[in-house]
Amino acid sequence: MTTTRTLEELLRGAAVLTGPSTSRETRPADLKGVLHRRLSEYRALRDQACPAEDTSLESLQLDTAMESLLILELLHKALTNTAATASASATAEKDPSLIGTRDLGLIRTLVSIVFKWAAEPLLQRIVAGIPSTSSSHAVTGARIIDLTGLPHEFSTLLSVTSRLLSLPLSDGITSPLSQSAVTATLLNRYLSDLLLPCVVIGWLPKSLASETMPTADSVRPQVMHLLSRLPASQVISAVGQTLSRAPPSLPYVRKTCTFILGRQLIRPEGIRGLCESVFAEEDVSGEDASLEKLEHVARVLSTVPSGMKVEEYCRTVIPRMLLLVSVEDRALPPAHRRAIAFSLSRILTSDDHPTLQKLSSELALTMLHDPILHGSGDLSVAASLRIIEVLLTNTDPSPTFISTLFTPIVPSLYTLYSHFEGAKASDPLLRESLKGFLETWGRLVGSTEVLDTLWKIIEGEGGVWRVDVAGSISRTEEVDHNAESLSLFTPESLQQAEEAGELDVDSNILGLKPDPVRFVRFVKGLGRADVSSELFVRLLEGYRELRSQRDAEPLRTLLYLQLVLQMQKEISDDNASNVLKKPEHILSFIKHALEHPGQPQQGGAKSSPSDAGLRMEDLRIVEDEPDGLDEGDSDDEDPDAGNEETVDDMTSTAVKLLLAVLEANPDLSARTAPVLNDIFTLLEPFSKASSEELRSLAREARMVMTARLASTSTASTGKASKASNGEAESPQETYQKALKLLQDPLLPVRAHGLMLLRQLVSARKSPSGTLSEPALDRALVPGILSIFMQSIQDDDSYMFLNAVQGLSAMVDGYGKDVLRGLVKTYSDGVDGLGASAMSQHDVDIRTRVGEALGQVIRRCGDALPSYASILVPPLFQVVRASHFPTVLRTSAISLLAQSVKTNALAVLPYIVDLASAMVDLLQVESVPMQPRVGPRSDGASETKSDGGAGEAAGAADPPKPQPKESQPTTTDTKIPPLRRAALHFLGLLIQACTARIYETGDTERFLLPPDIMRRAKTTLGYLAATDADDVVRVMAGETVEGLDQLAEAALGL
Repeated sequence: MTTTRTLEELLRGAAVLTGPSTSRETRPADLKGVLHRRLSEYRALRDQACPAEDTSLESLQLDTAMESLLILELLHKALTNTAATASASATAEKDPSLIGTRDLGLIRTLVSIVFKWAAEPLLQRIVAGIPSTSSSHAVTGARIIDLTGLPHEFSTLLSVTSRLLSLPLSDGITSPLSQSAVTATLLNRYLSDLLLPCVVIGWLPKSLASETMPTADSVRPQVMHLLSRLPASQVISAVGQTLSRAPPSLPYVRKTCTFILGRQLIRPEGIRGLCESVFAEEDVSGEDASLEKLEHVARVLSTVPSGMKVEEYCRTVIPRMLLLVSVEDRALPPAHRRAIAFSLSRILTSDDHPTLQKLSSELALTMLHDPILHGSGDLSVAASLRIIEVLLTNTDPSPTFISTLFTPIVPSLYTLYSHFEGAKASDPLLRESLKGFLETWGRLVGSTEVLDTLWKIIEGEGGVWRVDVAGSISRTEEVDHNAESLSLFTPESLQQAEEAGELDVDSNILGLKPDPVRFVRFVKGLGRADVSSELFVRLLEGYRELRSQRDAEPLRTLLYLQLVLQMQKEISDDNASNVLKKPEHILSFIKHALEHPGQPQQGGAKSSPSDAGLRMEDLRIVEDEPDGLDEGDSDDEDPDAGNEETVDDMTSTAVKLLLAVLEANPDLSARTAPVLNDIFTLLEPFSKASSEELRSLAREARMVMTARLASTSTASTGKASKASNGEAESPQETYQKALKLLQDPLLPVRAHGLMLLRQLVSARKSPSGTLSEPALDRALVPGILSIFMQSIQDDDSYMFLNAVQGLSAMVDGYGKDVLRGLVKTYSDGVDGLGASAMSQHDVDIRTRVGEALGQVIRRCGDALPSYASILVPPLFQVVRASHFPTVLRTSAISLLAQSVKTNALAVLPYIVDLASAMVDLLQVESVPMQPRVGPRSDGASETKSDGGAGEAAGAADPPKPQPKESQPTTTDTKIPPLRRAALHFLGLLIQACTARIYETGDTERFLLPPDIMRRAKTTLGYLAATDADDVVRVMAGETVEGLDQLAEAALGL
């Protein structure tokens, strides 16, 4: 009972020292008198002498803070002793260490007083007294620093920080942290406030220290031990806040914070802690991580901690990143997985840190490639493939990164994919993943690299794979199955297969590797006409070389022959080696095939026995089997077999040839080949065909031809000279390439197309450093804008985020014209009632356009006032449109707040109207909190009749539907996000006005009218006291403080 009474006495003293909790006065008129009275009452309660009447306000505040610290120490001791006593007593009926909500509020107030009136002012004077070593720290005016009190103030600050550190470390450095309500409040709410003075005095360099202000060496081990016992996410968040508040005149503070942050990252849970600290909001809301946060995490992980070797950092961090990416989806939030993959790709491809990039690439690629190339390593094949999949789907579609990641293992991946294709029972998801890897690599990497890698597959690289019953994948030594296969290649077996109808002329009876049919089908699936043509030519040359060698391996020669025949079959022309060099002939064939879809195969059959090019007789290996060959040819050339191919297949072949010709001849257009006009017209019905493949090919061809026709008016001589001189691609060529990539079904390839368009429309830097308009034909700008507006509707966040960046880049490149279009799209329907029937799709589009506007506003910077007339009035109209969905009105307020944050001068002409509107909105849309139902309601319900009980039960059912804030199309203005956005805008506006008044001294332009100030303070005070939303109440209280600071600024000037 003695301990309990002591605890009650301490809490009573704390209540006396902090004042009554019912007082809502933010800043009393006579603060000095209030503090003097409270100190007198408190010391009278403890039988101590009262403070003198002439004590200064600063002394009273410091005395109050020191007494608060003493109470915190006694409270912590009492709580820990009481908890130990209660845990030791098995018969205790009530835990005396439990304290109420009001007591926790007292503890928070005591801690805040210690920092506000002791640690912070002392730290400011100490920082001012330490000699500045920063060359960038400019002194704007003469300062007079009183150095006489610095020794005492330094010792006082050291005492305060040491006593605060001793609270969680009361049991010593070697023991666990001491737990109580006091330490929980200190570490959870004020850790960053505690770290800053500890770093300033504990890491003070010897060169800056003096006898009166020595380095506090005892603080460093305490701080490092404390941080080592706390979760990494909590420490990283606190260090980040400390880093943002570091004094610019003391560079060693930032250096120390960076050192501590680096040490936290190399902890086993450091990377997870960083992600938890950065993506706390996304983990709760489930939203996608923003690009800024992804880049922030990448910058942090790309920075090697000071004092640590790059090799050691790579060996520590890279394996942990790979293992985190390989864990199951439920074990790692999506935002964390994407951030780690994004950071890893930046480390592997960025040239900013060559040593880090080289060592990280060697380590990461070795860990990923060894299981696939050699069947060894710390990772299994399945884990390695999973990491590759995560990296591919969560990083920028960079051809360099994809080349580095895939090219060394493509032969092995293809043989594994081929094994799955030939197996009767295989994992379909893994098979499709392998197919996606290979196709993405084949479509984004350069043609020379693709061709060389495909040739390695033909040469037999890639190994042999085996999958057991449990699905475990392993690489084994190559086993020769040809002897067993040759037993099937007999006249009897052929006759039996033919009689049973099971003879397949394309079957791989001899076990050729790679399987010719499957390999050619894979090459065709890449959609790279340039690669197919060059590979076909190389195969012909290789086959001729093998035929000229007497000791050549027969199966290798047969493999080359089969590949040539299969590629001839796919191209449907025996003179395919010259098809791209003579576009006029193939264009005539394409026109004929499109005009008569049912006849092109007969023409192809007729052209095969022509003398031009390689004939079937020249490719024949066995010369003494004319009968068997005739039978084979009769099957091959059977008209019924030809008719089995649909019209779409022949037409698709024609369109693919057209795309290959256009890609191989950049100067080919309707001006040089008028037949393209007829082909363009013939493609129109096929763009609406029922076949998805034919439809997409026809649309792609029409889009490429449209871009080519649109650029015929430009000077073609300059482009021809660029191509001949081997210079970089022209904007027109890049535009055509982007249009092709956008038609690809693979997400990374489409995203790469959007990235190319974004680069085309981005502003260029002239030699003088100024920005100029992009070097792109303005006639193409509407089309590109339409593409971005279509891509912004994509359901995949990876696509629409790239489109959002493209829209903001277009504003940078083409200025106000594009900006007006975006603003019109965002605010269209303000004057009418059509917006009241918006669908969720419409709301999503406008919200994403708003995201692009937000990026534009941030990029404008000091130039924002020149765009204010375009941005602010329409956004203000959206805010005032009551028939608009509340989500859009909230988004508009956020954009206005971003404008204030970027440059407050942009909204200066509208400051009165905007502030008044926000106050009106808060006043009208406030939702007071509902009184809690107590036991009285239960008693009242018992007196009701059965019918009343039924009504009460029915009234309890409505809370089941989801809250309205999760409904994007709702127009309910009572949801909290609208009020939060308005309060956020008011807070930023008031801060900006206060800062401008201090900077310029112009109170007439930046001070709100008195009636608005008065209404705002009344309304915000009411919200802070009665609103049903906790966040709204807190934000309203902070905004009231901002109003007081604005008034102080005006009165002070």
